[in-house]
Parts: sequence; C-alpha cells; structure tokens
Amino acid sequence: MKVLKAALAALPLLGSLLWLPASANASTLSSGSGRFTATGEVTSVLQADGNTIVTATEVQTLTGTLTGTRVASGTMTFHPDGTFTAHDTGTFTGTIDGRTGSITISGASSGTGNSGSGEIVGYQGTGGLAGLHLQGPFFPAIESATTAEGTYSIQFHFDS
Repeated sequence: MKVLKAALAALPLLGSLLWLPASANASTLSSGSGRFTATGEVTSVLQADGNTIVTATEVQTLTGTLTGTRVASGTMTFHPDGTFTAHDTGTFTGTIDGRTGSITISGASSGTGNSGSGEIVGYQGTGGLAGLHLQGPFFPAIESATTAEGTYSIQFHFDS
C-alpha cells in the first residue's frame, strides 16, 4: 500500500517531465489563453448506482490562442452528491501561433453544480499543427443541458 501511495504521489512529477524538451529540436515553450463555447447533443443517458451517465457529442468554438472548432465525444457522470466528472476526446481544426491544421485534444474535468475545472492535452497534429504539443487548465461553466462556456490557458510548443 505504501508503494502504491508513493507511486500515485509521483504521478504529477512524471507528468511535468512531458514538458522537458526531448531534444534540441523542440521549439520554445509558449503560452496563451482564450474562451470556448460548446453545444452538445446527448446520445445516451444511463443510471447506475445513483449516478447519471450522459454520453454526448459536442461542437466547441474556441477563440484566443486557439482559434477554430473542436468536434468531440465523451461522457459526463453526475453523482448523487452534486459533483460531476467528465472526459472527452475530439479534433480541433484551426489556427495556433499562425499555423493552421488539426490536432487531437483530450480533456478531463470535475466539479460541483454547474462549474468545474479540468485539464486538456493536445497531440497528433496534422498540417501546420504537425508536431504541436499543448497542455493546460480549462474552466467550464454548464449553462444548460446542452450548452457550456468557459476559459482555457495553455502552454505549447512545436517540434522543429
């Protein structure tokens, strides 16, 4: 049990290693921020152990450092105590740092009531976003059963 606790405690440190340059071929780390709006379409709702599990697709419009559209699918679980957890994966198509292309962005969040916080990670870019790596926090606010908005901040770099 002590080994498991130590391993779990080390996970944030290991995650930070992802931002260390793998070689001299990585560009300088940059940062930015912006806003997003999201509209979802519920594809299924399940009940299990007092939880409500919603599967949905969503379209997000992003402005700021990321300018474009992200189409994603994922799940959100509403717990009996008023908290929620969510995760999704989708494709962002647009522009960052003057480069245009597509990149996969995955997100995970949790919260209470209508607001939360989470982390996004971007990988597997194509076109002008090939070699892009990004990561950062986001803060969603649920406006209705099918809409949300929020802010994000990212750090990013391109492989050279």
